[in-house]
Amino acid sequence: MDAKQFLRQLKKLDKMIENKLAEKVRWKAIATGTTAQMGGEKVQSSGSQQKMADAVCRYVDIEKEIDEQIDNLIDTRQDVISVIEKLNTTEYDILHKMYVQYMSLYDVADIYNKSYSWATTVHGRALKNVQAILDQRKGKE
Repeated sequence: MDAKQFLRQLKKLDKMIENKLAEKVRWKAIATGTTAQMGGEKVQSSGSQQKMADAVCRYVDIEKEIDEQIDNLIDTRQDVISVIEKLNTTEYDILHKMYVQYMSLYDVADIYNKSYSWATTVHGRALKNVQAILDQRKGKE
């Protein structure tokens, strides 16, 4: 895995959790909005009851998946942060702002009151240093 892929894992995991949460809301609506008919003429309702049961099961499964993904996100976030903490202060701060806080390079340059090209240069150097750390870790495995 290259340095950018390693750092971009957090955003991807955040998006996956966000999408699972949306899916959970949808399944909850299905589970609570589908009811068997009560009273009146006897109508075949087993399909409706089965649909509700299936929706409840799917809702519970998604909750479990979300919990697992959140645990994975926490572990991955700690791993990413522990790697970038090995960099010098400026490189660490730029990568943290970009890949943990999801700021753009333009915003980072503005915070430092520097040019965009300065930010891209420091970002590139930081990525090379992260790659070296990842390669060193890979060699120890």
